[in-house]
Amino acid sequence: MKPRGHRWRGPGLPILAALGLLLLPALTGRAFDFTQRSISKSAQFIVYSPDIRLRLAVVGYAETAKQDVLETLGLGDHWKIPIVIDLRRPASTETGVPLSQVRLIQTEGGWKVQMDVILREGAFKEVRFPQLLTRAILLELAYREHPPQIGSRYAQPPAWLVEGLAHNMQVRASGAAPNAALFRKLIETGRLPKIRDFLNDNVEVMDPTSLAVHGSCAGSLVDLLAGDSGGKAGLVRMIRGLADSDGDPVAQLLKYFSALGGNETDLEKWWTLGLAHTSGLDSHLALTLPETEARLAPLLRMSVVTDPKKKTSAEFDLADYKTFLKYPNAKMVLSTRAGELAGLLNQAHPLFRPVLIEYRRIVADLAAGKTRRMDQTLSAAASYRKLIVERMDQIDDYLNWYEATQMPEQSGAFEDYLQGAKAMENEPPPKRNDAITNYIDQLQREFE
Repeated sequence: MKPRGHRWRGPGLPILAALGLLLLPALTGRAFDFTQRSISKSAQFIVYSPDIRLRLAVVGYAETAKQDVLETLGLGDHWKIPIVIDLRRPASTETGVPLSQVRLIQTEGGWKVQMDVILREGAFKEVRFPQLLTRAILLELAYREHPPQIGSRYAQPPAWLVEGLAHNMQVRASGAAPNAALFRKLIETGRLPKIRDFLNDNVEVMDPTSLAVHGSCAGSLVDLLAGDSGGKAGLVRMIRGLADSDGDPVAQLLKYFSALGGNETDLEKWWTLGLAHTSGLDSHLALTLPETEARLAPLLRMSVVTDPKKKTSAEFDLADYKTFLKYPNAKMVLSTRAGELAGLLNQAHPLFRPVLIEYRRIVADLAAGKTRRMDQTLSAAASYRKLIVERMDQIDDYLNWYEATQMPEQSGAFEDYLQGAKAMENEPPPKRNDAITNYIDQLQREFE
């Protein structure tokens, strides 16, 4: 195994031809030209291509992509398995060879992740390079500590996780906002995908539009999971537990994210609430502070079923967590409340957002069973919330006093401006004479 930062000295030859039977595809006889390679800054990525500009662009992009994935997962860069990227034109005898593949293989020099990308004319977009690279990064993370036994099978990272990380990476690179309108449309038309159907989607057969929708949903799922308390650690455990996975993606989520409720029904509710929250991320209408406080107050109380047989329930304050946490459905109620607090956060008064962030963290911790120093945390949050309300009341009182006692008459400083603006309301806008305006006017005359 090569330590981090060591310059990989080539892929070598397979040590056992039998490795390709179950675990490892047999390597072809194609030899790499070391004069046509570039090594990334961290030395994890080794790129082969006769085009030096392409090689340099890929090693730079690979390091950026890896950093994005590591930040999403809350990890440092401690790689152990190199990732070899082979970019080449197809040979005349390779008409049926797939455009790309990502494999975990063993060589004389140790384990490596091999990315084969065939640059077929006019088909590079079909390769979906960000997804390939994300899959390779996750594969290295999954098996760096415990490579698979020779002759055994290994699991690929979940497709939804690959798509979600790659989608979010591209969104951040472009500076775009989450596609809230898409999720509103899915909710309004009743076409919101069921969580199990979504997790089992086969992206290989999707058209570009379906891929875009799936990528947005996957990106939202990654954000929702990573945003919860302990969510990043849960994602890392899930990736490192690929070897023990039974192939059921729903079971995977429930195993590594206890706050999701423990069963598929609760997971479905959490998924629906999460996408509903995402659908409001482009709202720019902030609530006033009193409105935010009025919306927050009922979210700090919850109805918990106390007797499932008699179907009875009771109302509890958040501070009563020692009492209501003993009831079976308390975690699901708390998970639902976390989603509602996230939805309110988007529209809350700016001064109140730190309060909402803290309460959302508290609710997520309680859903995960974390109660250490919870009394002090709740007390601090309540004190800060009270302080903000009191300070805003004092500011309002001062402004009202100042307006009533210190401004007996208007200063007249803006009288000329106000008169000019009022006069312009009744005048037509000035005639523009630039080339664009003249062209538009000509078109308008032709179509009248």
